[in-house]
Amino acid sequence: MEFKLFGQKLRLEIVIISMLLGAFIAMNSWCSCAGGIKEGFSAAAALAGGSPLEYTISNGVPVSWESKNNKHDPHEKLEAHTSEQKPLENDSLSMFAGNKSNANCCPSTYSNSTGCLCITKEQAKFLNQRGGNRTLNSEY
Repeated sequence: MEFKLFGQKLRLEIVIISMLLGAFIAMNSWCSCAGGIKEGFSAAAALAGGSPLEYTISNGVPVSWESKNNKHDPHEKLEAHTSEQKPLENDSLSMFAGNKSNANCCPSTYSNSTGCLCITKEQAKFLNQRGGNRTLNSEY
């Protein structure tokens, strides 16, 4: 069955199907939130109050920037490393000239073709404090 609307020929079954489809989309879009079904965010309900005021994320972390009085010495594992400490000559730029390098010292910040450099505790502290920055008790 056909009829005219605003000068257009329309089939009645197509108009009815379009109206039903539009009603279905509208009901799912606007009325689905009004239902009494509880959503699945049950874990978020426990977090609604937030974290306690005394909570710190760094609790239990040995080298945290928040922990001002940590007892962890990041250079402790370097105690066994030795080097021939001698003053640098004028034409030498390598402060690691007397250091050994092997795979047992890995992971290390410095390496060469034979493995990781075994730097001493004093060298690590010197490199950490050069320029007056990073003087805190931290390995970072």
